[in-house]
Amino acid sequence: METSQTKSYKKLQVDTATPIGLVIMLYDRAIVLLHKAKNEISEKQYEAKGHTLDKASDIIMELITTLDKDKGGEIAFSLANLYNFVLREINDANTKLNTKSLDSAIKILSELRESWESIKDSKEIDAMSQDHSITQLDISG
Repeated sequence: METSQTKSYKKLQVDTATPIGLVIMLYDRAIVLLHKAKNEISEKQYEAKGHTLDKASDIIMELITTLDKDKGGEIAFSLANLYNFVLREINDANTKLNTKSLDSAIKILSELRESWESIKDSKEIDAMSQDHSITQLDISG
């Protein structure tokens, strides 16, 4: 259970993050949730797995809906395709209890996270940060 201090700290992190920082936070949370869902599948906690994967799907949907395809161009379209693939893998894991699908989704999100992290402080930040315009999404859990 989170304390009010922990929630306040997380809210401050989100409120003060750059657009790229928010995208990285979303990747981090989605990856944590996918690992959690793998454990829930292994432990046959199917109801909990469903809730966990719903939260992960919400994060991926937020990433999709905040893509700016006009400014992001080909990169934004490629990201949308990757996010849609991740959603299909999450759905496969949810319906077929397939942890390999979650491994695939985790790998993709981890690689995307690394890419965003590597450009976070580069001069490309202005162009790339326009690919997402994050709205309010509760990533706390």
